[in-house]
Amino acid sequence: MPGRKHVVWSVIVLLGCGHSDGFANPATPIGPFNTGADIRLTLNSNQDYWPTWTEDGRGILYSYVDVVPGSQHRCLGLLPAAGGTRIWQLCDERATQTDSVNSFLAYALGADGRLLYAEAVSGSGAGSTAPSETTVWLADSAAPFRRRALLTLPTFAGTTPVSWLADISWTGSTTFIALAQDFSALGHCFNCAPIDTIFYGQAVVRGAITETGATLQVVSGTTGATSYSLAENGASMVFTRRDDRRLFRVPAAGGTVTSVGIVSPNGGAQLLGVSCRGSICVVAVDPVTLSTATPNGVVFGQLNPGTFELRAISLTTGVGQVIRTTAGVVATPQMSPVTGDLVAQVGGGFGHLQTFTSSGSDLHLYQGLVP
Repeated sequence: MPGRKHVVWSVIVLLGCGHSDGFANPATPIGPFNTGADIRLTLNSNQDYWPTWTEDGRGILYSYVDVVPGSQHRCLGLLPAAGGTRIWQLCDERATQTDSVNSFLAYALGADGRLLYAEAVSGSGAGSTAPSETTVWLADSAAPFRRRALLTLPTFAGTTPVSWLADISWTGSTTFIALAQDFSALGHCFNCAPIDTIFYGQAVVRGAITETGATLQVVSGTTGATSYSLAENGASMVFTRRDDRRLFRVPAAGGTVTSVGIVSPNGGAQLLGVSCRGSICVVAVDPVTLSTATPNGVVFGQLNPGTFELRAISLTTGVGQVIRTTAGVVATPQMSPVTGDLVAQVGGGFGHLQTFTSSGSDLHLYQGLVP
């Protein structure tokens, strides 16, 4: 998926819809929160994105664009939990893949070394926008290409179409959870080939690994989810929706949806990711609006005046407060499962909000940020 193919992974967590009433946050702070050391984990002239913690919290998995001359692939790397040199990587440079582009779009590393990952493959030509195949694999991280195919996409979770998966996490030895999305390839003009890809939020899904593959089931109530996190020790799930400044909560097994409260008091903002620990959630809030160019329907992002923030929200009281501001777009915050550390993606341009291919994006670690 070369060139402009990847640039609109930007809206991967932005597209959806929803309803439910919110309420204004009280002024009482919910802290104290640590200022925490801000450690820049990566430095890539292109992009590093989509961080996630390993199941045991000892490392941080992330996607990165390989800047080695001649390489076209989007690769998977592993950093130590406190930052440092990359200690493991997966980049499909096999001879059989020289005429294609391989991208790792979702991944989870269990404490036992089992690696669950989704991989998309497309041709290397300029007009090769849509992936020719997308597969969810189960492997041992010590031998990631000695693997078993669990799913091929597109597929269905019940009656919900699923052509893309993001934010995979292990929930048991044979179960996982992920964000299901719908894939679309669009062109910028009437006569040109598709050169952009857009992913519409569908729902949160639970997966079960079987002897013959895997099955997916929608978590009821999460329709339109654009990011999600388990919360309250796994009893509930919190998620975001496009063009809505509230967080939503549903029982972990699915059910009735309630609004946690208004995260951002100002209009023209998008919530670009949420992560929870106990009853505290951290959400990325950016002064962004999405406009749709007609007649071809391509979605573009636009920055508004305002600040880029990480905000903490109490699920108990609905109270929220700013705990960090950044110098650039902040997205995909992820809290460690074992410490108060938080990792997020920072930087990039307004046109490509999630993968930031218009300029460099890197990962930042905020140590001890969440009590």
